[in-house]
Amino acid sequence: MSRKIHIVIDIPYEYADRDRLTQFIESKVPGAEISMVHQEIDQPEAAEAMIEYDGSETPEAIAGEDSKSVMDKVSDALVEFAKSTKES
Repeated sequence: MSRKIHIVIDIPYEYADRDRLTQFIESKVPGAEISMVHQEIDQPEAAEAMIEYDGSETPEAIAGEDSKSVMDKVSDALVEFAKSTKES
């Protein structure tokens, strides 16, 4: 059972917390490949999540974690990260 999770996060130009954000997202979605893309935005946003399955996955495993659930997890993590940076 092998899968790869790819996450794309849009970040503002000159975003100072890129490395901390990457580490934070990695802690929430272990093993994911994370790409940061600079955009004309005010705060980081989840842009895309893809899961590649190797073909040996059971239908139950695939249904358990799909791209939407990963996007939800990343979006929640971004909110949590934003709150933690405002508090510090």
